[in-house]
Amino acid sequence: MTYWKDKVAVVTGASQGFGKVLAQQLIDQGCHVVLAARDQQKLSAAATQLDADGKQTFCVPTDVTNDDDVVQLLDEVQQKYGKLDALFNIAGVSSRGLVCDTSIDEFLCSYDLNVLSAVRCIQAAKPLLEASQGHIVNMGSLASKSAAKFMGPYATSKFALAGLNHQLRLEMANAGIHVMLVCPGPIAREDAGTRYTLQTTDLPDTASKPGAGVKLKTIDPQTLAERVLKGCEKRQTEIVVPGKARLLFAIAQLSGAWGDWVLRRFTSS
Repeated sequence: MTYWKDKVAVVTGASQGFGKVLAQQLIDQGCHVVLAARDQQKLSAAATQLDADGKQTFCVPTDVTNDDDVVQLLDEVQQKYGKLDALFNIAGVSSRGLVCDTSIDEFLCSYDLNVLSAVRCIQAAKPLLEASQGHIVNMGSLASKSAAKFMGPYATSKFALAGLNHQLRLEMANAGIHVMLVCPGPIAREDAGTRYTLQTTDLPDTASKPGAGVKLKTIDPQTLAERVLKGCEKRQTEIVVPGKARLLFAIAQLSGAWGDWVLRRFTSS
C-alpha cells in the first residue's frame, strides 16, 4: 500500500503540462484526484486519458483567478469526499520580456495567476487540510530564487510565491499542515524553444529558450513528480532541481555582484 492510497488531492493546472503528469502519478499510487483547470474541454480530455473509467478522478472546471470558482471547487471536494489530504498549486504562467517593456497589466496578470491563485486555493482549503494535517505544495521555479534577464514579470511573481510559501510554513506549523515549495529549472515539454517566439521578436534568440538562456538541462517531468510526492511523504520544506543551483543562491545571498557574475557565466547571452 502506498502513502497516497485512498487519499484525496486537488491539482490545479491539471489539464496539461506538469499538473497532468503529477495527477497521473497520484492516480497510479491510488489517490483520488480532483482535476482543476480553466478549459473544460481540455480538462475532460485529460481526465479520459488519465483515468478512463473515472473511478479515481473528479473534474471541476475552475478559473483559479476567480474567487467564486475557487470556493466552489473546495465546496465540491467537501461534498464528494468529505476530506482533503493535499493541495497542489500547479497552475501558473511563464513569460518573456524586458521589465521596462512589460505593461503593468501584464505584471498584474502574472501576479494573479502565479501568486494570488495559490492564496485563494489555500484559504479555501485550510479547514479541510487542518482536519487531515495534510499538504500544501506550491509550484515555484529556480526563478523563485534567482532572476535572469528577459523573463518579463515571471521572476517577480515567483519570488513573491516563495515569500508566501515561507510565511505559510511558519503560520501553518502549529496546525500540522505541511507546506512545500518546488523550485525546478525548465521542465521538458514538446513546445520548448518555440512557446515564447511571439514574445521575443525584439530580444536575443536565447531569450526564447528554456530558462531564458540559462545553461541548464531540462528536467524530466515524471522524475520531478516522483520527487514531489516523496517530498510530501518526508514533509520536506523545499525541493530545488538541479540541486547545484543552491550554490548560486548562497553566493548571491553573500554578494549580489558575485551572484550576478556566476549567473552570467551560465547564461548564453
